[in-house]
Amino acid sequence: MARSGRARCAVPFCRRTAAEADGFRDQEFLCGAHWRLRPPGLRAEWREHNRKLRRDLVPHWRHPPGSPARLAGVELYREHQDLWARTRATCIEIAMG
Repeated sequence: MARSGRARCAVPFCRRTAAEADGFRDQEFLCGAHWRLRPPGLRAEWREHNRKLRRDLVPHWRHPPGSPARLAGVELYREHQDLWARTRATCIEIAMG
């Protein structure tokens, strides 16, 4: 178990932690060493996703329900969740061998 106020890296047996005060949750982040293990294709997906995030400056919940902007924002949020899950699983597989 992580020390109070600290979140552990998602990779099993990794001892690196980050401050929960910085917005990290336990098992919901990858330390720098494991984040760099992403394959080139996944890195490209993150670059493209970050471009989309920079274009959509207003969070989806600020748009009226059912509006095209809200639907696009929700789709972007779901894309982010899926990309994060695939990245975490890939980095764990690479790190664990």
